[in-house]
Amino acid sequence: MAWFGPAWAELTEDERYVLECFYMGADGSAVSAVCERFQIERNSAYRRKNRALSKLSVMLYGK
Repeated sequence: MAWFGPAWAELTEDERYVLECFYMGADGSAVSAVCERFQIERNSAYRRKNRALSKLSVMLYGK
């Protein structure tokens, strides 16, 4: 996991929160948690997730 840490650290706190909710949350309410925290609609929560995941992917694997 040494390769993952630096890329994860490059994400903003909000980006890490979104990805943690979607991929590390256990209760299945990721969308609701993201919507509530940022006061956004469901489609915006998914867009945030996709942007954060894309950014992480670029940092890990390049363009």
